[in-house]
Amino acid sequence: MATWSEFAKAAPEMAALGLKQFEKFHIAYLATVRKDGSPRVHPVSPIFAGGRLFVATAPTSPKRLDQIRDGRYVIHALPGKEEEEFLIRGRARRVTDDATRAAVAEAAGHTVRPEDWVFEYDIETAATTYWENVGQPDTRPIRRRWSQL
Repeated sequence: MATWSEFAKAAPEMAALGLKQFEKFHIAYLATVRKDGSPRVHPVSPIFAGGRLFVATAPTSPKRLDQIRDGRYVIHALPGKEEEEFLIRGRARRVTDDATRAAVAEAAGHTVRPEDWVFEYDIETAATTYWENVGQPDTRPIRRRWSQL
């Protein structure tokens, strides 16, 4: 799996698109795996620090336990009108060291509370989709994919 900076080096156009979408909207959707195996979707605010991707999670959020139990995730960036969709998939892991937590708080521009859980997201695959001829009978997706595998 790749860190955000490793992904950006391997697929710079895709990473630039993802970063643009994350910065434009400051919100993305995180899908995790519930204990019963079904998906759970959460709005999150991705944070980039030191070439890595993080999310700070409230201590009462059910997603924190999903990610501890089963680190698989998908993050889908919100597309704007006539913009490409962007998603990444991989594994999340909890970060507990003070230096990384401080770097995440600084990059976020707000306090990461001591009780917040911080997760880092390694990237296994990334994908973009652009829709041509939207609203027409010949609407079709144009897809690109990157994989660390």
